[in-house]
Amino acid sequence: MGTNDKDAVPQAANAAHPYYRHAEQAFRLLPGAVERLTALREAFRAADEDFLAVELKTMIARLEEIRALLADGPQG
Repeated sequence: MGTNDKDAVPQAANAAHPYYRHAEQAFRLLPGAVERLTALREAFRAADEDFLAVELKTMIARLEEIRALLADGPQG
């Protein structure tokens, strides 16, 4: 691992890159949102609502992507 800032790993999973300090509250809410959507997806799956479960899986994946992008910093 180099000394380049892009190689640095955030101190905590919920630590936003300094560029995104203005969005820090939303960033802190992402893990809870993912947990709630996961629980909702499981409830839909248990109710044989596979279409809705798949849609929620897609939403959860996108939220995880957003969290990773915010942690990495500006994308240019």
